[in-house]
Amino acid sequence: MEISIAPLRIRAFQAPRDPDGCAMFLREHRRVLEDFGISHVTTNEDHWMTDPDTYVIVAEDAELGMVGGVRIQFAKPGEPLPMEQAIGDLDPKVATTLARLLSNNNAELCGLWISNRYVRKGLPLLLGYASTSLTSQLGLSSLVCLVAHYTLHHPLRVGFRIMDEVGLGGTFTYPIPSIKAIALVADDLIAVDAVSEHHRKRILSLRMRPDQIAMEQPTGSPVSVHYSLDLLRDLKLTTQFSEIERSRMYYSA
Repeated sequence: MEISIAPLRIRAFQAPRDPDGCAMFLREHRRVLEDFGISHVTTNEDHWMTDPDTYVIVAEDAELGMVGGVRIQFAKPGEPLPMEQAIGDLDPKVATTLARLLSNNNAELCGLWISNRYVRKGLPLLLGYASTSLTSQLGLSSLVCLVAHYTLHHPLRVGFRIMDEVGLGGTFTYPIPSIKAIALVADDLIAVDAVSEHHRKRILSLRMRPDQIAMEQPTGSPVSVHYSLDLLRDLKLTTQFSEIERSRMYYSA
């Protein structure tokens, strides 16, 4: 079986901490949307780039550069999530359902894109592992997402279920007539019991060791993946430096 030689890195960061990474994410996402003939969707805006309540997960190939990404955007009072902005006018139950989740630490997994130069390599599943594992670091109780019908199988494998209480059994015609968008929610983020044993083990492994190198086989062909998902690393280093500096000032006085 052929093994991918070029390693893949999947890393996570708080949006304002990496402006260059956010800019690349936005540029590549827009390029993918343009290839589908989509000029505007609610996840294709740039205000999230300075939002400290937005976390970005990107996949970077050693040879091809950034090849995919997704965002976790926290729900906040008075600020509709991209899902509500997209399909809220199509069904008023969308707003009430999201409002109910808001009181229970909810966020949206949004802005998923995969570069055309990296399709059919199972990247959505790997980004799903990373995103679901991060919910424990972020203290989330639920995640929602809005996906195109042809990508539905990806979120279902990492614990999402269809929100059949909205739309037509969870389905909406959005953003263009040829695409059916499906609303989903993951509300078993602690145990992830509804996930198959293999996928559950990968998610729990990343929770226990957010920085690790693993040999993944999302499409049958092994690929070496370096996960770098410790969101608190930079904060820890900053805190340690501050403590060292305080000690230095104290003892040098």
